[in-house]
Amino acid sequence: MSRKWLGPMLIVLCFVGTAILYPELPARIPTHWDWRGRVDDTAPRFPGAFLAPLLMAGLWVLLPVLRRIDPRRRNYERFDETFWVLLNVLSVGMLLLQAATLATALEAPFEPGRMVLGGVGILFLVLGNYLPRLRSNWWMGIRTPWTLDSETVWRRTHRLGGWSFAVGGLVCLVAVLLLPLEAAGVAALVALGAAALVPAVFSYIAWRQERHPS
Repeated sequence: MSRKWLGPMLIVLCFVGTAILYPELPARIPTHWDWRGRVDDTAPRFPGAFLAPLLMAGLWVLLPVLRRIDPRRRNYERFDETFWVLLNVLSVGMLLLQAATLATALEAPFEPGRMVLGGVGILFLVLGNYLPRLRSNWWMGIRTPWTLDSETVWRRTHRLGGWSFAVGGLVCLVAVLLLPLEAAGVAALVALGAAALVPAVFSYIAWRQERHPS
């Protein structure tokens, strides 16, 4: 997953797959799902069908540029492999989202909402594994005022974030597999929201402990 060629290959695959199916797509394309896994927004077939591949390509170009201009760019050398893994994981996530979008538009005989929720759960699981490897920077990771102020708070927060993201992703996957879609959406919303909120709150507590030790 750390290969630099993987992301461009996925981007090409997304564009080609979309172009092949484009003539069969309806006039409007789903672009957003609500917490119940139901489509709540659409866009015209063009450019709607190509939003995900364009976003994939944009992220692949933008993030390496942001890395170069980051005031803490030297820290990236300490997690270079993780940087490319996370960029590739984002590309995989966007590819799954595009697959769900096209499946919904073509009225596939399954619940694309489950694909979206399952993909998000897998994304959080992977992020949980790699979050502790990140070093302080301005573009990736849990960037609160307190993690950016202290290397120690950054490390402690990302260790906790690794666990919370992994647990949140696992709960999301279990919900997708075992619960009705609407209930799975509620469970995923709560689990993933908590996964993101817990380390953010902890970063402030850890910062206060560092500044005002008892």
